[in-house]
Amino acid sequence: MLATKIEQQIAFDLRATWQGRALMEIKGPFRAVLMSVLAHTLDEAMVTLCAVVFENFDGSLDPPYLTTAAKINKSGAIVADVCDRVGTIRKDEVIFVSEQQMQDTFRKCADRLKLSDSDRIELFKYAQRWVVADRRLDPNFDPKDPDAKRLTH
Repeated sequence: MLATKIEQQIAFDLRATWQGRALMEIKGPFRAVLMSVLAHTLDEAMVTLCAVVFENFDGSLDPPYLTTAAKINKSGAIVADVCDRVGTIRKDEVIFVSEQQMQDTFRKCADRLKLSDSDRIELFKYAQRWVVADRRLDPNFDPKDPDAKRLTH
């Protein structure tokens, strides 16, 4: 009985974190993005968080969901691989058309959740870490420099 009360308290506390509240409150396509962002940072703890937030969670997700962290493609769009509703993996699907759209979306999410300043900073750090590659030209690229003939990957 004591273990049950402790487990209930831990579950209550996890649901009260900004991560738990976000998973409970955010719906629609952005939830898949948010889950990918959280999973990228929380790794193993994500399974526990999902178990306390979602009823009947069996350790797996129903599609659609993101299968990779995000990358910035050559045109500046934020892309990731997506598993669609029928289970097909679509490579480099555009998630946000620009960094600005991504920032605005996460800011609106933070506003909706009424996050504290420290929680906002943590959310934005998670989002920043989630973007693992920038495939645009090197911003310091000087075409006149004979040694500057590369792309950043």
